Amino acid sequence: MRALLISSVVMMLVTGCNRLCAVEESLTGLDGGALACVQNADCPRPSSVLVCSEREDQLRDCIACSNNLCVRYRPEACP
Repeated sequence: MRALLISSVVMMLVTGCNRLCAVEESLTGLDGGALACVQNADCPRPSSVLVCSEREDQLRDCIACSNNLCVRYRPEACP
């Protein structure tokens, strides 16, 4: 996780971008299906990943419940 954040920051500096954007990725279960949720805390996550508490948290590596599906937000250099 830390390596991903460091590589994102390095990419940002190399490309001249001065901000990070949140990239959303759907979380899937062992069967490959989407994981349903009602609230952020319902979603499984590694211990090194936060539970998103606010919209601003999406610029950090965190897990959230969006439209009743578990998603992970990862910071990356803006295109």
